Amino acid sequence: MVVVEPIRNRDDVQLMIKWMTLHSAVKESDRQRNLMLFLSGVNLGFRIGDIVKLKVKHVKGWHVQIVDEKTDKPTKRKMPKKFKNAMRQYIKDKKDEDFLFPSRNGKHQHIKPNTAYKIIKKAAEEVGLENIATHSMRKTFGLFMYEQTKDVALIMDLLNHSSQSISLRYIGKNQDSQDRAMTKFQGF
Repeated sequence: MVVVEPIRNRDDVQLMIKWMTLHSAVKESDRQRNLMLFLSGVNLGFRIGDIVKLKVKHVKGWHVQIVDEKTDKPTKRKMPKKFKNAMRQYIKDKKDEDFLFPSRNGKHQHIKPNTAYKIIKKAAEEVGLENIATHSMRKTFGLFMYEQTKDVALIMDLLNHSSQSISLRYIGKNQDSQDRAMTKFQGF
């Protein structure tokens, strides 16, 4: 079983952004959609099933409010300024009821999580990242937020996890600690 990983450094996140911007689709509008899909994942930390259902009206203010699909908990997340500015630009000609990430089958349908998976997986492969998929965006959000704050309780709350140990394992910090310990271990 392959476990998806977070993207662990900002340079790799930037590689994904660049590839999405330039190569993720033939049409400019599809490239923009794909880029904003990725940026939504790494900036908001929502599950892909919640992201694909977002409409323009959900991102007009500074906060995005959803009901978490998995936990059924209401979630309100403030957008980081840089992301909010990109989102403003992206939605400027869209209507409130338009899906943020429309299917090519029409504006009245959003892309499916499986389509989002293919977009993210392809981008990761193209830039040389392994074990990256849609869930990696959420893990990346959690990892970078943890590295910035060192507040495990906050990460647990942001990700709607039931324990701090689950959150640490989820963002890969437990594995990092184990790897460092094994590197130092003298062995026999």
